[in-house]
Amino acid sequence: MTEQHVIIFFWLTFMMYAGAFVLYGYHFASKKHLLGTLASVFALIGLIFHTLSLIARWQSIGYLPLQGAFEFFFLMAWALAIVYLIVERFTSLQMMGMVIMPFIVVLMGISWNRYESVARLDQAVKNSWTIMHVSVVFLAYAAFSLAAVAALFYLAQERQLKTKSTSLLFRRLPSLQTLDNLEMRTIIIAQVLMTMTIITGIIRAVKDIPFWYIDSIVVSTTITWIIYDVVLAARYMWDWQGKRVAYMSLIGFGLIMFIAFVIRYYPTALHRLV
Repeated sequence: MTEQHVIIFFWLTFMMYAGAFVLYGYHFASKKHLLGTLASVFALIGLIFHTLSLIARWQSIGYLPLQGAFEFFFLMAWALAIVYLIVERFTSLQMMGMVIMPFIVVLMGISWNRYESVARLDQAVKNSWTIMHVSVVFLAYAAFSLAAVAALFYLAQERQLKTKSTSLLFRRLPSLQTLDNLEMRTIIIAQVLMTMTIITGIIRAVKDIPFWYIDSIVVSTTITWIIYDVVLAARYMWDWQGKRVAYMSLIGFGLIMFIAFVIRYYPTALHRLV
């Protein structure tokens, strides 16, 4: 496949995700089962086109596309779509699609804005540890994103209950216990993936990069990892529940977004590729 296929599949992906967003919104408002089913189908077809676009990009350069801003946001959107559809399949919490899908569409838009024609990859990107490191971090980011959405919904539903509101939001959101369980489970999965990210990054860095441990992304990622460790400790060791855990989860996610959208634009010797 050529770069033209990348572009064709990209825009098919964008249209399917945008359509899924609209359908999830109508499903949330009307609670019609057909709309929810169509939304999931659109999202799944979008993921298929997304994967085909990724494969086309891979074939056009000869290696897994990990280099550049286009690939960064493109892969982040792809990982988020995968993780979301898996969670939706096992939880049936389709109302999350109303938040996740527009975020994916925004990521796709950002990636297209940073699109550039293919170039040969740096040797470092071909390293197996680097490939594993970058691939796993996108899945971790995706899981943390879902945990953040669950935390936001928890805070919204908790406020609805406190004010004794009977609004549409109150009727559509699941119970606080369901949202709390979803938040914790996705954080656990994300934290395992983030631990793998850190380990594979260290294995790659110690061989070639001196003073890798003072790299800005390494430092900020380690702080994020510690924050989520504290979240899990607070939940399971100190029996924290409710708003305090949700707020801590959102703080950790805020730092992840700061890394992705701010720190990443100041490349260092270790993270000059993405």
